[in-house]
Amino acid sequence: MIKIEEKTRWGESSILIEEGVLDKAGAILTKEYPDSRFAIAIDSNLERVYGFRLRKIFKNALFLVIPAGENNKTISMITDMAAKLVNGGFTASDVLIGFGGGMVTDLTGFLASIYMRGTHYVAVPTSLMGMVDAAIAGKTGVDFIAKNMLGSIYPARFVIIDPTFLDHFVAQGRLPGLAEVVKFGAIHDETIFKDLAAKKLNVMTLIKKSVKAKVEITGKDLKESGHRKILNFGHTFGHAIEGATHYMYNHDQAVSIGIVMANKVAQKLGLQKPTIGEQMKKVLESFGLFTELPPNVRIDDLVEWIKKDKKRKGNKIGFIVVPKLGQAKIVPMTAEEIVKLAR
Repeated sequence: MIKIEEKTRWGESSILIEEGVLDKAGAILTKEYPDSRFAIAIDSNLERVYGFRLRKIFKNALFLVIPAGENNKTISMITDMAAKLVNGGFTASDVLIGFGGGMVTDLTGFLASIYMRGTHYVAVPTSLMGMVDAAIAGKTGVDFIAKNMLGSIYPARFVIIDPTFLDHFVAQGRLPGLAEVVKFGAIHDETIFKDLAAKKLNVMTLIKKSVKAKVEITGKDLKESGHRKILNFGHTFGHAIEGATHYMYNHDQAVSIGIVMANKVAQKLGLQKPTIGEQMKKVLESFGLFTELPPNVRIDDLVEWIKKDKKRKGNKIGFIVVPKLGQAKIVPMTAEEIVKLAR
């Protein structure tokens, strides 16, 4: 088992990575929380697949089944889930487990941070995006007018990562969530690009390197006051594309396009050689990810969405560019300036 520790002012977060670790999760958490009850938040699609197995692992757990889809990541869903916890007699000393992709872990972490002013939280991400990004370092939230407009920083006490959840996708030669892995290679660890170019993907290596990169970045800046902002590479455009398409384009595809557009901006600013952007674009396309704006979205439509970026200060947004693989730079610009350079 690979164990990565992340120390925060909220306490220590243990990230456990091992094939088959899900079946050990009940024993691990019962040992840590011997007198607590467990509540498991899970989306409706995953509940059909894993519900029976989870009920064997976590006997007598309270299940909070969320309708699948990003459009259900709302404040009303939080209050619905909270009502079920209250009616089920769930206390602040019990444990809330988020089982699923980024939508579920974002919702569950936010609920854990505000339920009775904070309850124990454990994340069990089932998607690659969840494993390498959404469940790590405590960003939680719901969509309100714009992406993740309401939220908190509340790291999970345990993040339990079982790469076997991805076996089905690997067997099909695809890996949803790969745009986030490309991001980590671009901003922090360029060796990830060699791993992505290998004839056979080593998923465990990709997860380990990406998690390590995120922990190293957020360890310097948990509250996103400075250095952590580089994690938004590709996301300024990505979130805008998600909003403009009403989430018809998922986070992975939107961020992939956002990375390509961010590279175009960097090149117009004279901060990146075209060969760097082409390398990223080639990797994204090799895994079937989109690199062009949706045909029904005009680039000028993105200005108003970018203005809703929660990282804006005044009228400027800290836009992330990658001069060289493994390096990132924050450039303050207005939404209009960003879009103009991306044309």
